[in-house]
Amino acid sequence: MSVELPPYRPIPHRSGLKVMGAALHALFMRELQTRFGGYRLGYLWAPLEAIFQVMIYIILFGVFIQRAVPSMDYSLFLVAGLVPFNMLRNIGTKSLTAVDSNRGLLVYSAVRHIDIIIARSFLELVIYFFTFIFILFGLAFFDIAISLSHLDIVLLCWITIFLFSLGLGLIMMVIGFYGGEISKIIVVIFTILYFASGVIYPIRIIPQPYFDYLLYNPLIHNLELMRYAVAPSYPTTHIDFRYFLEWMVIVVFLGLLLYKYAERDMIRSK
Repeated sequence: MSVELPPYRPIPHRSGLKVMGAALHALFMRELQTRFGGYRLGYLWAPLEAIFQVMIYIILFGVFIQRAVPSMDYSLFLVAGLVPFNMLRNIGTKSLTAVDSNRGLLVYSAVRHIDIIIARSFLELVIYFFTFIFILFGLAFFDIAISLSHLDIVLLCWITIFLFSLGLGLIMMVIGFYGGEISKIIVVIFTILYFASGVIYPIRIIPQPYFDYLLYNPLIHNLELMRYAVAPSYPTTHIDFRYFLEWMVIVVFLGLLLYKYAERDMIRSK
């Protein structure tokens, strides 16, 4: 008795972009579940964490620093600097352990190391951008003046700092793969960068010549332009956004270059 086999149906060919898209989607959903699956508050934890930070700084420094930024409310000043910097810092620090924490997924040929960084970085962008919008709505509810006339600049600042963070994430992944003990120093460097980027204080209170030295930090120019976008009365004479864009291109190029150099060793270590 012969058994009829089902008709042959060839497996449809998927382009490299489709394979990468499927891998990124799966990695994104996994990162989302890993990030918030263990919290009862779920997705609300991200904005609540930022709100708690803003409240603490307002309680500690609000009375003193508000005098230094009369052109905008200190809470708005904090949100425009704190939220995007937290995104950058999370992308950088989490990328240090990207290889070790995802070895189980890297055994699949469709998953590449760069896919993990892109998925993690995009998740951080989604979390912190919507946190930024959520808190702005909250501040507007309490009658804190927020300008909507430069939303294009707000989007530009977010997109460019995300690309900067993505390039930084690639660099941190390579450092985490080769660095060993050096990785622990990175956390300290991000802490120094936190205070050197004017996240919680206006850099104009820094006297010369140290004020000019701070302007060599490219992140300052992005965060300060973000503040101008939500409060046009904020002073802009010290902002050079082109300088930040030049650094963004350098960081992204360096990240891709280091990743290309280390990719073969990373694949061997799967």
